[in-house]
Amino acid sequence: MMPRLSVLRHLAALVCGVCLATAATAGQLTLRYNDPETTQMRAALDVFEKENPGTKVVLERGAWGDALPQFLREAAVGSGPDVMHSAFVWVKDLASAGAVLPLDPLVAPQKPADAFAQAVALDLATGRDGKIYGLPWTVDTWSMVYNTELMQRAGVATIPTTWDEFRDAARKVHAATGKIGFAFPFGGGGSNSIWFAANFWWWSHGQGLVIKQPDGKFALGVDAPGVIAAMAYFKSFLDDGTTPKGMVAVSNWGDPAIMEPMINGDAWATMLPPANFKQIVSSWQTRHPGATQPFTSALVPADKAGSVTVVGGRTLVINANTQDPQAAWKLVQFLSRQSFFTTYLTTQLPANKALLSGMDFGPGMGGYAQQLQRARTWGPYSEGPVAIGTMWNEVGRDFGAMFVGEMTAEQAAQRLLQAIGSGLK
Repeated sequence: MMPRLSVLRHLAALVCGVCLATAATAGQLTLRYNDPETTQMRAALDVFEKENPGTKVVLERGAWGDALPQFLREAAVGSGPDVMHSAFVWVKDLASAGAVLPLDPLVAPQKPADAFAQAVALDLATGRDGKIYGLPWTVDTWSMVYNTELMQRAGVATIPTTWDEFRDAARKVHAATGKIGFAFPFGGGGSNSIWFAANFWWWSHGQGLVIKQPDGKFALGVDAPGVIAAMAYFKSFLDDGTTPKGMVAVSNWGDPAIMEPMINGDAWATMLPPANFKQIVSSWQTRHPGATQPFTSALVPADKAGSVTVVGGRTLVINANTQDPQAAWKLVQFLSRQSFFTTYLTTQLPANKALLSGMDFGPGMGGYAQQLQRARTWGPYSEGPVAIGTMWNEVGRDFGAMFVGEMTAEQAAQRLLQAIGSGLK
């Protein structure tokens, strides 16, 4: 069994109170998968087992909300799945905690540079020691999604391109049709979506919550007026009724309160990743067999710095406790084949430049294809001293407090900047 950081082991023992079983048994691997396509995943794993006689793969269903702390606790006491479904931004922390294996030794006789040459956002899978600790697996970004039938009914002739144009169009659709102009979750919960929308707004205005200075130090890249302006912009949708006030109780972009109004035609626009867009289209087609779906994706609104979103996605990592690293690596490679994405995980996009370049993104997906060309990684957010999860929660808390009237925009902006600024220092 491989060594782990003693401090993490001690912390996990205090949290868990018990030691769990070891990560694997001979001839068996465990994959923990956090997205909904478990049926498709199981079918793919059956094929893997046939290709690798003597190896069985147990599929565990995970939940994104507690996936990171759960895996850290398990890894610290010698447990957890052999292969873990991780968010892009977790890998550096997992590596620093000694919870996952570096992949560099497993790719021999390939050179690591060759094995990962086509990987998207490889910087996020690289530890602070320069080793590669995960294989970027699926990639996404955020895009706008519009119901074109509601646009026509409201007399909105073109897709809006700026933030002001988008708000004006949403108000026009709401006034003309009575439908929701912008179906978006404004809640401040742990999986809050306003974190993404606020950053897209700041980036398009040439700002950023965290920047890296020429001297290598990290600093705030937005001031109080910039935070207040973003807060005021999004709150305006709630104030004028374009977005129902009940959306302050919704945090996740895939919540039924967001998805269902889009599916049934009660909302004109939303902003979300491609897997959720495909769910909207699929559900609509089930209810309207043979009809042409009315949805299209388009670039997120822009300002002086253009339309900028984030390269998001999932990574596959290997538990430091696995008893068979080579078998685990073989499973990771199998799940990264082109045939896996074309046959099983058709709702998601591979985090592989070569595979993406030859893909047909599908009907209505043009906005995502364009947006990926304008997307950026978290960059200094992930390199700096404040964890992205900490900043994410703080943005949700402070925007949420402002949306519900617990704080003024000025008070919420001050609290946000103080919290992030003190962490940067």
